[in-house]
Amino acid sequence: MNESDWDWCYFGTREVRLARSWAADGGIAVHENIWRSRGRRTAHLLGPDEEVLISAALYLGCHTHWIQRTRTIHFDLVGPYLHRALSLCGIDPLVGAVQRIHSGSRDIER
Repeated sequence: MNESDWDWCYFGTREVRLARSWAADGGIAVHENIWRSRGRRTAHLLGPDEEVLISAALYLGCHTHWIQRTRTIHFDLVGPYLHRALSLCGIDPLVGAVQRIHSGSRDIER
């Protein structure tokens, strides 16, 4: 699988289970983090496995040693890395956190 095959999707702060499920099903999930880092917006990057996750992170410009091997393997995204990821999800990085309800093949923005 290469970057042109990835299906990127944004998930709001309360959609961690949906983000994990999306990633487990083969997608790349960008999950908005409720916590800020030094006042900056943050998100988690999730993938179906470590190899794809690292490839997606490198595609965004992240360094491999930034990987977080916690219960859910992920990368923390801030600044330009987060902006690139949001853009790939079709989200305007200059707009604040988007609250969405994922329902099947369509999303409803709030």
